[in-house]
Amino acid sequence: MELGEDQVASKETPELADYIRVIRERWWVIVTAVVIVLAVAVALSLNATPQYRSGARLLYQKNNLDQALFGSQIFASSDQARAVQTGAVLVELEPVAQAVVAQLGTDRSAPSLLGMVSVKAETDTNVIDIEAVSVEPREAADVANAFADQFVLSRQDADRATVAAARELVKAELDSLGPEDAASVYGLMLKEKYENLRILESMQNGGFTVVERASPASGPFSPQPTRNGIVAVVAGLILGIGLAFLLDYLDKRIKNEHALEKELGAPVLASVPAVGGRWGGKKGSRSSKPVGFIDHPALLEAFRTLRSNLQYFSLDTQRPIWLVTSGLPQEGKTTTTVNLGLSLALSGKRVVVLEADLRRPKLHEYLHMEQSPGLSDVLAGTKRLDDAMQLVKADQFVPSESRRKKGEERRGLLQRNFYVVTSGPLPPNPAELLASDRMAKVIEELSSMADYLLIDSPPVLLVSDALTIAPRTNGVILTALLGDTTRDESRQVRSIFERAGVRVIGVVAGGTKKSPAYYHRRGYGYGYGAGYGYGYGYETPPPSPPETSP
Repeated sequence: MELGEDQVASKETPELADYIRVIRERWWVIVTAVVIVLAVAVALSLNATPQYRSGARLLYQKNNLDQALFGSQIFASSDQARAVQTGAVLVELEPVAQAVVAQLGTDRSAPSLLGMVSVKAETDTNVIDIEAVSVEPREAADVANAFADQFVLSRQDADRATVAAARELVKAELDSLGPEDAASVYGLMLKEKYENLRILESMQNGGFTVVERASPASGPFSPQPTRNGIVAVVAGLILGIGLAFLLDYLDKRIKNEHALEKELGAPVLASVPAVGGRWGGKKGSRSSKPVGFIDHPALLEAFRTLRSNLQYFSLDTQRPIWLVTSGLPQEGKTTTTVNLGLSLALSGKRVVVLEADLRRPKLHEYLHMEQSPGLSDVLAGTKRLDDAMQLVKADQFVPSESRRKKGEERRGLLQRNFYVVTSGPLPPNPAELLASDRMAKVIEELSSMADYLLIDSPPVLLVSDALTIAPRTNGVILTALLGDTTRDESRQVRSIFERAGVRVIGVVAGGTKKSPAYYHRRGYGYGYGAGYGYGYGYETPPPSPPETSP
């Protein structure tokens, strides 16, 4: 596909606009995630049993009485930070918990009590925090205080036992002395040491004291509905945004013009709004066709935009020949062809529309025309080209205020009207007919009659007819349906035209969501199943059949 430098190149790196688009298009996923997570959090908070927390604090202070009495250190460590850390570990030992069970007279087991308690050492302040959690505020306070008390007692007992062992050694040595030795200086020193050890033993507190006792909490610390709600909203947003981007990654459909340009590598020439309804439905039913601009001024403006943009691509071409096609059926190629022809005719241009879809033609249905005689008759040599041309009066398809005013100068038969050559009877060999020299002559002859020749061809991903005709034109106009056309399809279309060296002018994006619409893809039917329809769907009655040439 020969793309000019002014056309849009495919970008692989996501931009800020892509992120904003995902959030804007999938806001409902984010909101749903937030609502669900918040609802779960609220339900859990309402059903959760209230939990109460109380805490006691211990302070470690070494008294250094051993050094005062003996001039040397009896206890092993003078590192207070390490002593605090060690104490925090010792609080949660089984013997302390067993002592707490005995103190409280509770039916709870020691492991159960240990599960209620958490201990934290603050080494910079030599403080140990003991916290207990329970469904009863009084029990939480009692457990915290009991662990503090029993830990202090256990440290006192341990230190006193150490001093008592030393005292017993001194006593044993004194008992071994005779009367004379006991009265000697050595004996007096042993007696003094013994008394000092007895004093030291009685004054041992283990280094830990309770500086703050636990009291029953005035209210539960859990659940906290407000905090849980805030956390749930944040978690829901994170989850929702993640799901939105995951769904966007998995969704291969193209939702906006920016993505369409990126995948096709061609500029969006116009965005055609969806104005309701759909083509297709139950078998045998017929929806109105999106042809003409009556009651739909937005369509008129969209195709005016398309007409204006296309003028820049025809500056170096005297009589442009444009091929209109799509990747798959029901992406708006036929309606785009007809409405573009209407718009050009209303601007005073001479226009001929050629239906080159010889497999599943729809143009004659859209315009309420006879299918025959048509292109297949001309290519088969059974009819002349003049016999296959039918006149369409464009004024019948536009709002009354847009029609020609009375007294306006007539500019010729083709001005404000246009000719259509329908497909004719379906031939058994459409590909051969479209590739024939006679087809080239038909295109040449029709181009000489008009300012613009528009050719409607079959979808390029299903058959090669469009590639057969494209080299005989000045460029290809692609159509795509937002919310239906996929990225893979667009890449395939781009690859096909690039390999064929065909110039793609741009793309017409259909299905712009200016009003609710529903689109449904159907099979193309070339011998493979169901037929197809084109268009964006309308709820308005079909236009009256145009007058045709005899």
